[in-house]
Parts: sequence; C-alpha cells; structure tokens
Amino acid sequence: MTIRINRRQALRGLGSFISLPLLEAMIPQRAMGEAAKPPVRIVWLYAGSGMFMPAYRPAVTGKDWNETKEISATAKAMSFKIAPEIKPLSILEPLIPFKNDISILSGLLHQGAFTRGTVVRHGQDPMCHLTGVDLFRVPGVTSRNGVSVDQVAARHLGQHTRISSLALTHDRNMTINYTDTGSPIPADWNPADVFRRLFTGPTEAERSQAELRLRQKQSVLDAVIAETKSLGQSLGVGDRQRLDEYLTQLREIEVRIAKAHQWDSVPLPAVPQEAKQYEVKGVGQTLDLGNPQAAAGNFGPRVRLLLDVLVLALQTDQTRVATAILGHMGDVYKEENLNDAYHGYTHAITEARGQTSMARIDGLRMGHVAYLIEKMKAVREADGSTLLDNSLVHFGGGMGTWHESTDLPNLIAGHGGGKFKLGEHIDYKKAPLANLYVAMLQTAGVPVKSFADSTEALSIS
Repeated sequence: MTIRINRRQALRGLGSFISLPLLEAMIPQRAMGEAAKPPVRIVWLYAGSGMFMPAYRPAVTGKDWNETKEISATAKAMSFKIAPEIKPLSILEPLIPFKNDISILSGLLHQGAFTRGTVVRHGQDPMCHLTGVDLFRVPGVTSRNGVSVDQVAARHLGQHTRISSLALTHDRNMTINYTDTGSPIPADWNPADVFRRLFTGPTEAERSQAELRLRQKQSVLDAVIAETKSLGQSLGVGDRQRLDEYLTQLREIEVRIAKAHQWDSVPLPAVPQEAKQYEVKGVGQTLDLGNPQAAAGNFGPRVRLLLDVLVLALQTDQTRVATAILGHMGDVYKEENLNDAYHGYTHAITEARGQTSMARIDGLRMGHVAYLIEKMKAVREADGSTLLDNSLVHFGGGMGTWHESTDLPNLIAGHGGGKFKLGEHIDYKKAPLANLYVAMLQTAGVPVKSFADSTEALSIS
C-alpha cells in the first residue's frame, strides 16, 4: 500500500539532509484524481560585456526564425564588414533542439539604465541587469542602486522554501543581486559549497561530518541507505522510479564535485616571466594574466556543475528563485585556445579574429543555456509535466556587439506552468525589459504590478 508523506519530508542521516523531489505520495488525498499543480520557478541567467549580434539575432520574426539563414538587417547596417566565417544564428545553434521551449525576444532594453557612454555601461551592465536603475541619471553623480528583481521574487516565493533565493556565479568576485537598499549580495561560486548547503543538516556537527565525508570520498547517500530502502518499499511504482532517478543523478553530481575538489589544495603554477599585464586598446583597462580566475580559464566544467546543483535545488523545491552568471568581460577561455579576455575581442570586432572569437565564446555560453534547458526538461514532476514546463528561465545581458544598448540578446525558456507558449522570435521595438520581469513575477504568483521602468506585463503568448 502506498503511504502519504509530507511535502517537506527529507532523508536524514549523520551529516546528510536529502530533500526529496515532488512525488505523487506527497499530493494530498483530496487532490488525487485531479492534476497536482507544481510551483512555478524563475531563473535569471546572465552573460556580460556583449554578444556578437550578427551571429545571434534572427533575420525574421515569427515561428520560422531558425529557417532563414541570413544576417539580420541590424547586422547589415553595421559600419564594418562581417567576416565570411560568421554564420547567421550560429550562436543560437545549441538551442535549436529546444526551439518550441524558447522564444527570442528582441527590442527589450533598460532604457534608463543604459543611456550613457560605453565606459559607464561596463559597470552598469552587471549592476543594473536585474535592477533597471539608472545609476548616472545625474551626469557625473553616481546614485544608489535598487533592489534586483530576484529579491522581489524571493520576498514572496521564499516563504515557501528552505532557501529564499540562490545566487550563483562562475567568478567569486561577481554578483548581479542587490538588496532593497541597493547593497550587493555575494553569490556562491563553488559548486561543492552549494551542494553541501543543499544536502547537509544545519548543525555544526552535521557540517563537520559532511566535510569529513568529502575527505573520505564518501557519499551523502551512505548515511541514509536504510531510510531510502524503507521509503522505496512504501512508494508506488512511479514514485520509486522517480526517486531512484533523482538519487542516481545526485550521486553522479557528487562524484564530479569530489573530483573537482581534489584540485583545491594543489598550488597554482608560477606565472611565466614573459606573461606581462595586457592592456586592452581603447579603454586603458589592464587584465592581470596572473589572476588565477582569468588565466586558469576552463570555466565550462564549473558552470555546468553550478547548473547541475541549481536544477537539484529547484527539483527538490529548496528554492523557487535562482540566478546564475555564465560569463563576463574578463573571462579567458584557454581550454578553447582563446588566449585573450572576452573584452579584448569585443574591441577587435572590425577584424575577423575579434568577430569569430567573440562568436565562439558566445556560442559556448549559449551551450550552457541549452545544457540547463535539457536538464530541466528531463526532470519529471509528480503530475507528469517537466521542471521546464513549470519554470521560466531568462537569459540576457546589457550590451550588444559594440557595447551598445539598443540591440540586446534576450530570450525566455520554459512554459510557466502552461501560461507561456513559446517557439517564436518577437521584436518588441524598445519596450522595457522590466515588462518581461513583471510578467515572470506575476506568472510565478508574485503580486506585483510594476518593477523599475515597466509600463505593463509583457505579453508573450
């Protein structure tokens, strides 16, 4: 006989706290016979310092945006020649398999926040992406930032979860999250730390046990084997399969995190004598190649692990609000044989080298977006829908090809519990990006009518 279990039940052992995915056995009996309604989760993904729009923006609007392999009119109007190596839509190629789960949203901007020169936008790009505040509305005078939209969501949705919001970044020194008073909120950059936060009990003894378990190459599942077996015997066939898939995924991620952790105590190699500071022409900025965050590169595995634990947090309903930084101006992708910082390529876009290198990095970052979509689409909820069906994922940034703010990359993925019908390229012709934020908040059940410079909730479907 299948038992009924509490939605907040977890598997607990020494140093382990294993939240469970939504199971049919958690649905109140009075709701049986009708579809259980999973909560709507909202995620904001960000990549800074630009996007090579000729290889991103579709040339046509509507559902057939991916079938017209031409460079958009915006790209044709650029003052420089597009290299023949640049292929239209090449940046979006990783997303084509998920075409019906995404919509490309052109013409959305933070009109107030990005009206100054390019040097100002370097700072406002990450600082204002989720706040929409014009920090330089008085020329030469910096004003206070405002609250980021994820924190508006967390204020309401966080009442229902153990973690009100999850902020992730691939670089320990970067955040896009701000409090009600405009103060920056540190983001988590170490996948192992986030994993322990999700699956370790709150006491000091449990945290110490978790650290010992990691050093001894043990699993969080070891301490709950008996409890897992007992629970599995009491569940129905569908729930047993769902639980087994979840625990298998949990263990696979844990193994990858442990492998990455082995390098934490290995000293970084000395910087070669010939590696001098590199000056980016045009802006006078120096990027220290001795900085391990920039010089070491290899951001891909870190970002993928962060996205894996993000999915686990959403799947177990430990949070319904998350953000993740996928890239910024100082990234050096040495694993791709790209030895300049991303920002350096943005200042070489009149040359084929700058264009192709920028587009390659943009494609890598879009690959991370596709990875997250695929992971969320694979997670089955208790009512048979997917985690992606019950989520809204926004990807965007505050700069275009040449740090301009008039042609920006924005897209939305997920269906918001069935309220968003996607699969199109839509041009909103300079509508506030905040309109999209309002639509996302309202769809998730946050009672707001406006945010930043919004004029209405964006209509997508």
